[in-house]
Amino acid sequence: MMEKMKAALKNNSDIMGNYLIAILLVIIISFFYRGFGGLSHISVLMSDLAILGLLVIGQTFVVLTGGIDMSVPYMMCSSAVVMNYGVNAKGWSVAAAFAIVFIGSLLIGAVSGFGIAYLKVHPMIMTYGMNSILMGALLSWTDGTAGGFTPQGLISFSKAKIGFIPVITIVFVVGMVVLMLILKRSSYGKKLYAVGNCKRAAYFSGVNVRITVLVAYCISAVCAAAGGIIMIGRVGQSYLGMGDSYMFITLAAVAIGGVSMNGGKGHVIGAASGALIITIVLSALTVLKVSLGMQQLLYGVVLLAALIFESSQTFREHKILFRKKKGEQI
Repeated sequence: MMEKMKAALKNNSDIMGNYLIAILLVIIISFFYRGFGGLSHISVLMSDLAILGLLVIGQTFVVLTGGIDMSVPYMMCSSAVVMNYGVNAKGWSVAAAFAIVFIGSLLIGAVSGFGIAYLKVHPMIMTYGMNSILMGALLSWTDGTAGGFTPQGLISFSKAKIGFIPVITIVFVVGMVVLMLILKRSSYGKKLYAVGNCKRAAYFSGVNVRITVLVAYCISAVCAAAGGIIMIGRVGQSYLGMGDSYMFITLAAVAIGGVSMNGGKGHVIGAASGALIITIVLSALTVLKVSLGMQQLLYGVVLLAALIFESSQTFREHKILFRKKKGEQI
């Protein structure tokens, strides 16, 4: 048992390091801004983590296939606006609005996945195109209005707490555990990693590559929709463009969390650690009154640095493997 625990800690040392960095960040920032590490602010951070964490976990499934989901911003925005606009302007019940939002997100994810898996459209082009389609559809359907205020029941749920722990954070943790078990314990999870490592090899091993990829985009879309619903519960209203800032944030969090942008490596717990670090950094930048443009610049730098680091690691691994093979031949 001890040996298994040691092996697990050794294999996940980078992720443990991320969580340690998150704790140290809170402690260090607290020296400069009193209250940053207080329970009330920790509660706020946990609520922010619930939203970003859902988006990041969904993005993780897509990235594990070697793809990317650029439709997260308006998938998130669409769910929020459809919920509020449907209830306020169309007279839908909250239950009907929920059903429409999540069924719609599932269908949108399936369309993106179908285009990528079956029509061989590049993931970036397909999902960015879907992002534009959603933006245009929202503008046409609502005539440019924001959707109105959020139903009171959803606001109460999104702001409810057990002690100082927000209920939405508990929802996020439960969702994370479920998706982690899907990745680690289900046959679908094994197929997902196989597809991410090498689609051709996975295909010849009997994996239905197309369905595996399509399901990943469905999961990403549903997670983005859930993030949008939770966000309007916290904010109290919806507005067009509310998900714009999350496009590169989710990718940066995935990269920081140790998920390979080439696919086939990484897991949900690591991605969540990246989301936690980004949440803390974003809060600190807000306290420092750093402009939104500068924040986006920093996320871009982080993402680029993570990609360069991963490329160098991959090159080093291939170089070592080549030397071993050469030595065996001699």
